[in-house]
Amino acid sequence: MSVTAKNFYRRSLPESCIDFSSEAGKKMFTESLLEGNANIYFKLAAHFRTQDEPAYCGLSTLVMVLNSLEVDPGRVWKSPWRYYHESMLDCCVPLENVKKTGINLPQFGCLATCNRLQTVIYTANDTDFFLNRFRENLIKSVRSDTDVVVASYDRAQLDQTGSGHFSPLAAYHSATDSVLIMDVARFKYPPHWVTLKQLRKSMCSIENTTKKPRDQIALITKLFQFAQSVISWKNFLLEEPISDPTEELQLVCRRFAQCFADYALCCTQKNLDQQQQLCKKEDSFCKDCIFQHSEACKEICAELRKTPIAQIFGTSSVAALMLAWPYEIGCSTRNDRLAEMAREKIELFSADTRNEINQLHIQIQTLMCCSRPPPNLDRALSIRSNNSGNSGGSSYSSENGFECTCGIDTAL
Repeated sequence: MSVTAKNFYRRSLPESCIDFSSEAGKKMFTESLLEGNANIYFKLAAHFRTQDEPAYCGLSTLVMVLNSLEVDPGRVWKSPWRYYHESMLDCCVPLENVKKTGINLPQFGCLATCNRLQTVIYTANDTDFFLNRFRENLIKSVRSDTDVVVASYDRAQLDQTGSGHFSPLAAYHSATDSVLIMDVARFKYPPHWVTLKQLRKSMCSIENTTKKPRDQIALITKLFQFAQSVISWKNFLLEEPISDPTEELQLVCRRFAQCFADYALCCTQKNLDQQQQLCKKEDSFCKDCIFQHSEACKEICAELRKTPIAQIFGTSSVAALMLAWPYEIGCSTRNDRLAEMAREKIELFSADTRNEINQLHIQIQTLMCCSRPPPNLDRALSIRSNNSGNSGGSSYSSENGFECTCGIDTAL
């Protein structure tokens, strides 16, 4: 006797939620648009996704945000196109695990940061202070082109079926103090409006794995911030070094960490043993490759930890970034000393570690090229024309206020 599994065609929204496509929902969106509180909606709508798996709400939300903010994944989705897909977000948690249990807030933040987004997490509570800050962050986001607020919330608190869920927020309606949720589970619920107080209540629910309240996450592109860090570091390299070598190394490492520690991510959540178990029992080649990869990673980290700069940083990942940095020889005394130190240390490494540092070196150069701020070309050409023959270089400000010193900073 066969039993047909129970199945559903969507769910009806509860009375507390207003369907985006209803007359009331359309009116709210029109008013939000006229107020300037729906600017980010268009970027999100252009890349609106339906989650591929029932537990993929976190991954699909992040994919939607990454594509909306035009972050290049650097990986091919379907040849020849580079475009984010859930299958690419596999660096912090194995996808097989995500299919079963989804991801929690720290894992969402890890994946966002690994993919060049700056994350700011605001823990939810039932105070007016949090509600006001939530409203301020939301309005800033919906009026921008570069900021997205993502909500982690409990569906049950909105009288919806299900429990924990992630979705981006796309518009704000001031008259009703409501927010437009772009629900990535489109097979279940359409985009809908809820009041901020309702959403706050659902965000205060305790998450099962972290045992903490759910939160709102502000996500912004990180490339422009990286450009600022690069220029700050390059300006530091132009300064004269201090006479004491030990103090100089401490100072250099401290400054490098201030500029780039957030980018030197060393994700430790990847479970290679679990990957090995996923290989077919008879596939010894697959298991052997995973084992060799695991051993190589351990050797690389061990070699990096032995370097003096890693002992100062307290982490091998920041040390690797500093050794791989593309120093421009002849730029300054401090710069040339660091370049020579990096060369000497790299020569002592094994082939695997040297290769890893070289790959990181190439990636940094590519990222520096991609994150170059757009100059005010008319102003730049005018200055270059007026300063032709001047070997001392010239400076100009781009429209976004970025100072660029053409004579010494042509790589950025």
